[in-house]
Amino acid sequence: MTPQTTTTTAEELVPEIEQALLASRADRARHESRQERSEPSDLNAHERAVMFDVTLALLIRHRLPIDADRAAKAVADAQTTDAHSWAAACARHIAGVAEEKNP
Repeated sequence: MTPQTTTTTAEELVPEIEQALLASRADRARHESRQERSEPSDLNAHERAVMFDVTLALLIRHRLPIDADRAAKAVADAQTTDAHSWAAACARHIAGVAEEKNP
């Protein structure tokens, strides 16, 4: 059986991406409540890494071409404290890659 590429819209990806970021923030908050607070720059780098990982994972899951530099730039350019907005921007990046692959 040949794997099929699934068609998913950006709007369908937002909740999953947003949930990953919110879960990471909750884990970090639990960890910090038991220890010293992290520097804001550490937190920003950690959140960018989480969003980058989720973005790459979704590209892989949907069997889309992976350009790590492009994904990293999309994640960094979209970074905001609003989880939903950041997730939506990452989802638009993934949808854009899908559109390029299957115009």
